[in-house]
Amino acid sequence: MAKKMKISDDYSAKIALWIKNKKVYPLPKMEGFPSFKSKKFNSYEEMNQWKEQMFGKVAKQGGVKWKS
Repeated sequence: MAKKMKISDDYSAKIALWIKNKKVYPLPKMEGFPSFKSKKFNSYEEMNQWKEQMFGKVAKQGGVKWKS
């Protein structure tokens, strides 16, 4: 006896469902994350240090809040 495939397992069926139901859901807004401009880095290490500083600032203020 063949096992019936769920729509969630069939990528073609998923795409067909998404095409039929064209509702776009807005992403939640994040408050409390420091603003920053685009930056260029010379290495991944430099970028990772910068990210660590940004996340450290967020951690010191107690995290961010999500608003929908």
